[in-house]
Amino acid sequence: MTIPTIHGTVAVVGDYVSGDVILPGRHAFLDAEGMAAHVLEELDDTANARVRAASVLIAGTAFGYGTGRESSARALRAAGIRAVIGGPFARMFYRNAINNGLLVLDCPALVEQGIEDGSAIEIDPASGQVRCEGREHAIPAVPDLIGAIVSAGDLVEYGRHLLSSEAGETTHG
Repeated sequence: MTIPTIHGTVAVVGDYVSGDVILPGRHAFLDAEGMAAHVLEELDDTANARVRAASVLIAGTAFGYGTGRESSARALRAAGIRAVIGGPFARMFYRNAINNGLLVLDCPALVEQGIEDGSAIEIDPASGQVRCEGREHAIPAVPDLIGAIVSAGDLVEYGRHLLSSEAGETTHG
């Protein structure tokens, strides 16, 4: 499975945004709509609205550090974010994001470019290119397994796909 090209607009957040700022623990057990309503609201007064209006989040250094809760990634996904670009990322957030079908791409050069909220962006994982504000940036190749998980929607759906594929091989083989 390959990840399709993502077209959209960006919301920009700074460096060292913790998982608890992305979604405080008190909101971690809400449904998707409830989490989206609270995502990044503690960052500043406009962050929640900016994020919910975008499809790609431009993040700085250590985005998502400090907690192992998957709710931070789920909240971003529920808010309509399809990809997070920046880095380097907190490793636990990176893994949780992938497991929840959120594409995470290391591209600090894009962050350093000084992108503004609402800028148009195109991410083409197949070609390894991000285009934003008239500039192109190379991104690392997305490993096949990560591409398959994100394309499936999340790790659970990827697992279901594998199980159904194996069941089909067993009954037909």
